[in-house]
Amino acid sequence: MDIDIKNFKISKLEHSNFIKPFRLNFELNGEPRAWDCVKVHDSVSILLYHSEKKAFLLVKQFRPSVWFYQDENLINCDEKGFTYELCAGILDKGISEEQTAIEEIYEETGYELKNLEFITSFYSALGFGANRQILFYGEIDESMKKGAGGGVDGENIELYFLPLDEAKKFMYDEKIVRASGLVAAFLWFFQNKGEI
Repeated sequence: MDIDIKNFKISKLEHSNFIKPFRLNFELNGEPRAWDCVKVHDSVSILLYHSEKKAFLLVKQFRPSVWFYQDENLINCDEKGFTYELCAGILDKGISEEQTAIEEIYEETGYELKNLEFITSFYSALGFGANRQILFYGEIDESMKKGAGGGVDGENIELYFLPLDEAKKFMYDEKIVRASGLVAAFLWFFQNKGEI
């Protein structure tokens, strides 16, 4: 996926529909303390396994914050600003976690699923906030491909099929930016589903 970044600048965040920064003031063991936090939406993530391709279906996406962070820290990465992620979305539509996950799968990948298997939930970004991430598993095949995928609102998502026999190496490849939820999902898969 080619990307051309121009006119990149940092500006003050006045209002956001996605995050709300705030400060907590409290006493801990009699000492006054302050802690800066960010409130974010809970989210769902889905590990998708394509049974015909014997591969995981991941989404490859450009993330401006990752691009900026990599530039600032000179991270040695093959594809600056790109992340490999599970299909995912925030819980902001007022529908169930599973229904949100099913809609996100269709929007991002074009595959239509009816049910998912719940894996677990966990909290991320515990230092500055605590949003809950709910992890699901789903199996797909080409008969379930009903749409183009690619995301909505300019997400510009590219589908990436990771062969099952390359997944363990992928989990620990430092030149690939991947979320901790992806690693947790792969570990769950190998523990609970085996090599299929």
